[in-house]
Amino acid sequence: NGRELKIEKNGHVQNYLDPSGKRLFFQTVEEQEVIMRKLLGDVRLTPKDQLVSGRTVEGYRIAANHYTAMSEDPDNPTAPKFNSFVLRKFQKSKMSVDDIVGKGTMTEEMGALLKLLTKGGLTFLTVGPTASGKTTTNNAILKSVPPTTRTVLVQNPSEIDIRIKDGSGLVENDALHLEAHEAENALGTTATMENVMNQVLRLSPTFVCFGEIRTDGEFQQAMKIMQAGHPINATFHASSVEGAIWRFVVAYMSSSGNNNVALALQQICSLVKIIIVQKILRDGTRKIIEIGEVVGSKGETPIINLLYKFDVHPELNEYDEKGDIKHIAGEHVRISGLSDSTLSVLKLEGVSKEEYSRFEKTEEERKHWDGKERRKENIV
Repeated sequence: NGRELKIEKNGHVQNYLDPSGKRLFFQTVEEQEVIMRKLLGDVRLTPKDQLVSGRTVEGYRIAANHYTAMSEDPDNPTAPKFNSFVLRKFQKSKMSVDDIVGKGTMTEEMGALLKLLTKGGLTFLTVGPTASGKTTTNNAILKSVPPTTRTVLVQNPSEIDIRIKDGSGLVENDALHLEAHEAENALGTTATMENVMNQVLRLSPTFVCFGEIRTDGEFQQAMKIMQAGHPINATFHASSVEGAIWRFVVAYMSSSGNNNVALALQQICSLVKIIIVQKILRDGTRKIIEIGEVVGSKGETPIINLLYKFDVHPELNEYDEKGDIKHIAGEHVRISGLSDSTLSVLKLEGVSKEEYSRFEKTEEERKHWDGKERRKENIV
């Protein structure tokens, strides 16, 4: 943040310290500029290009702001002008679904369900705010893609890698990793996100993964691929299952010019099967707070079968001496099993009864679900 250096550790932001516990910070503007030039590579941060993003040689994302786009310190308006930037690093070794279960992000049963998504040919979306762990969760799930499934990944930048290599370094699974980038005055053949997404159907995909979709046009391209019969996975920012549906509806309608809300909603709810909602809590832990099954729509209302949710027990929360939260108490609760329509898709894809039977509705769950309207308790 300008001169100051902050790091996120275990979900909490703190000052950057050296091994002796002394606080570290940029000594001079020149020192910061040298480091930023190395991190940004070919990207230039200037008074003309005040807001830029790039990627380091190691593949980490960096977003930078020129000092002319920052407010002055009212207590010291003549202080040296430092830029600011955020460097998003990730572990080189990717976590598995079981690793994420071990962190308490979800239960073993939830993890078993997520492993079936790619094997069962289901379209699923992973949503949540920045730094909630969406990409980590997605990367873990995508490790379950069968090696013979033709998978095309489109990312900007590349963070998910599902290549399985043999002893000689050759890739054994059928996975094509494409990387898009932003470009001024882009042509139809420039590898922007929308252009690469438009190219996907020509690459004979069975399953398509988008690291993150951001623009209205990207939502429309994702819709086109789903309408062509291909299951997809994508991440974007939303805070709930229903919020994710409406984010998709609004973006799709805006880009396609479709003004019929009920029709747009019906199309999306007929194609998207599972929505995973993840969040970083105030105690620094990351939790999957909802997993919902999209069953369909009725008019302008999405029909959601809520499968799991994180139920908070505030009376058991723990606080430190300052009153700040140390631990948010709660548990993951199963609300319902999968609908018969989704189970039929799993069966059609050859998923064994041994794998899907635990996700069938119990008699008690069936009493609260008639397949036409969602339970009142399930409204997100």
